[in-house]
Amino acid sequence: MRQRQSSAAFGVRDKIGYMMGDFGCNMSFQLISSYAMIYFTQGMGLSLRDWAIIVVLAKVFDAINDPIIGALVDRRKPSKNGKFRPWIFWGSFAILLTTFLFFIDIRAFSHGLRFAYCLILYCLWSIAYTATNVPYGSLNAVLTDDIAQRASLSSIRNIGAGLAAGLLMIGMPMLIYGEEDAVTGISPILPERFMWIALGAGLIGMIGFMMLYFMTRERMGAAEKKEKYNFKKALLSFLKNRAAIGISVASFAYLAFFASTTTMAQYVYQVYFKNTDMIIVATIVIAAPMIVLIPFASRLTKRFGKKEISTWPMIGAIAILALMLLIKIPQTAAGSWIYLVLLGLANGCSGFFMLLIWSFVADAVDYQEYETGRREEGTVYSIYSFVRKLAQAACQGLISVLLAAVGFDTNNVVATTDATALSVLRLSILLPLVGAVLMFLSMMFIYNLDKKKTIALSEALHARRRQESAAADQ
Repeated sequence: MRQRQSSAAFGVRDKIGYMMGDFGCNMSFQLISSYAMIYFTQGMGLSLRDWAIIVVLAKVFDAINDPIIGALVDRRKPSKNGKFRPWIFWGSFAILLTTFLFFIDIRAFSHGLRFAYCLILYCLWSIAYTATNVPYGSLNAVLTDDIAQRASLSSIRNIGAGLAAGLLMIGMPMLIYGEEDAVTGISPILPERFMWIALGAGLIGMIGFMMLYFMTRERMGAAEKKEKYNFKKALLSFLKNRAAIGISVASFAYLAFFASTTTMAQYVYQVYFKNTDMIIVATIVIAAPMIVLIPFASRLTKRFGKKEISTWPMIGAIAILALMLLIKIPQTAAGSWIYLVLLGLANGCSGFFMLLIWSFVADAVDYQEYETGRREEGTVYSIYSFVRKLAQAACQGLISVLLAAVGFDTNNVVATTDATALSVLRLSILLPLVGAVLMFLSMMFIYNLDKKKTIALSEALHARRRQESAAADQ
C-alpha cells in the first residue's frame, strides 16, 4: 500500500491557510451558536421552549448527517486538488447562502411558520457547514505527520477561530443592542440588523475559505490501492479506539458545559450587571489567557506532552469556578470585573486543551491506522464531529431549559427580576464547573496517548510506511 505525497514542503504558507480555514468556519458558526438563540427568542418571538426543541432536533439531524458526509469524503478518490480541499471550496458557498437566509426577518410569519422556517434553515445550514467542516478537520492529518507540527496546526487553527469569534463578539454588542430601558436599565436587541450582519460575516468568511484552498497542500495522500471502504468496519474500529473515545468524551464535556460561558455571559451582562458594553470587554478578557498560551503550546508539547499539559491545569479551572459559586459577586461595576477576571482565569486553565484539541483528533486518526492498517480521516473526524454536534445540542437545549426554569422571560427581558438575574449568574458558573470536572476525568482516565505513547505511535507509523513504500517499489 503506497501513499501519494505532495512534493511541496510543509511550511508557513500551509499554516496561514489552515488558520484562515477555521476563521472562515467560525464567522458563520460563532454567529449562529452565540447569537441565533437571542435573535429568535428575543427578536422573532419564539419561546425558550421553542428554541430548545428546534436546536435539539437540528443538532441531532446534524449529528446523524456527520458520519454520512464523513463516509462520502472517505469514499472520494483524491483529485489533483486533493481529497478534502474541493469539498471546502464548494461548501463555503453553501455556508454563505444558508447563513444569510437563516437571519432573514420573519416576524410577519405566523408562529408555526417561524418555528418551521428556523428549524428547516438550521438543518440546511448544518448540511452546508458539515460538508465543509468535516473535510477541514480531516486536513490536519494529511498536511503533515509530524507531532510538533500537528500541535502547531491545532494552536494556529484556534487563532483563526479566535479572530472570527473576537471580531463577532466585539462587533455584535455595538450593533445589536438598542437603548437601555429607563426603569430597569436592560437593553433590548434590534433584530432588523441581523440579516445584514449575517451577509457581511458570510462574505468575510469566504475570504478565509479561499485562502485555505489556495495556500494549503495535502501531503499524506490516500493509498493508490485500497480495500473497498466499509463504514461499519470503520465505526467498530472507532469504538475500539480509546484515544478517539477519550477526546470525544472530553470534547462533549467542553462543548455541552464549559463552552456555555460564551452564551451565558451575554445574559449575565444583559440582566445581572445590566451593562451590555461589558460584553465586548468580556470577550477580550476571557480569550486573553488562551491567546497568551499559543506561543508556548508547541514547545511545551515537545517537553511534557499534549495530554500532560492539557489535563493537569484543569484542576485550577475546577478550583476557580468552585470559588465563584461560594462567594457573593456584587451587582456592581467592581463585581462585573471580579466575575470577568475569575472566568478568564478558569478559561486560561483549560487553554491548552482548547488549543490542542484538533491535534488530539489527528493522533486518534493515527492510532486507528496503527490498530487497523486503514487510514480513515473522514470517518474518524465525522464520528468525532457527531459527538460534538450532540454536545452543542445539549448545551443550547440545556441553557434554554434552565433559563426558563429560573423564570427568564425572553419576550419581556426588561422586566427580569433581581432573583432571576442572580440565578442566571449562578448558572453561568455551574455549567462550566461541571464541564471542567468531566474534561479532567476523561483526559486523565480514558484518553491513553501520553507523551511516550504518542512518540512511539508516530515512529511505528513512519516505519510501516517506509516498509510499504519499499515493497511497492519492488
